[in-house]
Amino acid sequence: MALSGTAAAVSPSSRRDALITGDAVLLDLRAASFATRIVSAVIDGVLQLALLIGGILSIAWFADRAALDDGFLAAGILLASVLAYVGYPVLSELLLRGRSVGRLVMGTRVVRDDGGPVHVRQSVLRAVMAMFEIWSTTGAVALVCSVIDRRSRRIGDLLAGTMVIQERMRTHPPQRIEVPLSLRDWAQAADVGRLPLPLLQDIRAFLPRAGQINAESRHQLSRDLLRRTLPHVAPAPPPGTPPEEFLAAVLAERSRRDEMRLRRAQERQQELAAEVRAVPFSA
Repeated sequence: MALSGTAAAVSPSSRRDALITGDAVLLDLRAASFATRIVSAVIDGVLQLALLIGGILSIAWFADRAALDDGFLAAGILLASVLAYVGYPVLSELLLRGRSVGRLVMGTRVVRDDGGPVHVRQSVLRAVMAMFEIWSTTGAVALVCSVIDRRSRRIGDLLAGTMVIQERMRTHPPQRIEVPLSLRDWAQAADVGRLPLPLLQDIRAFLPRAGQINAESRHQLSRDLLRRTLPHVAPAPPPGTPPEEFLAAVLAERSRRDEMRLRRAQERQQELAAEVRAVPFSA
């Protein structure tokens, strides 16, 4: 697509939950998706059922061996149920700092709405509400609430003032952007030092994943970044330059110049350090 056309597309940005703590510290947290929470809940649910069944069988075996009446057996089953449904999630969140076995596998953690660690009261409330919205309704109520809520919270999270965040995310190796061959002469003589840092970050986030974006969205994003970049670059690129090649040339040339400036600064610091360590007078 040539540069001569007009661009009016506005790039959609992925938003995270920005929280402000009581100390006026801005936290940038990514809420865990409801799909991730479902997988985590299934893992924990299997463990809870295993604890419940194992506890009931152990109590039944002990009651039969000790010839206990049905009242002791019922009390033992109730105790095993409380330990499985309430004790397991509460102890897991307290001992593992908001995590459970399922959350450790999925890389999530429960925190307060202000980003702090959960308290015992909040863990107990979440566990009690889970018996209603997860166990008694086969997870239907929790699923509907997580899909509707912007932070994928269930009813227990809303009442307790908590949320589940994604703290382990997939990392990609950094990719070095190169100046296209057709724009090397132009890039070496162009002024690309006036680009704002947020714009550079947007270009750096767009180019490596451009091939994975829908064609129409990719076109809109590239045209929007082109429109934002042109006022900060002089002279303009040659007519007919594709937007993505122009953005790659600007980013690669700016990175090359920044690296050269940092390298010269480091060399200068090393020279100054060598002069300071040198003997001021010679014999």
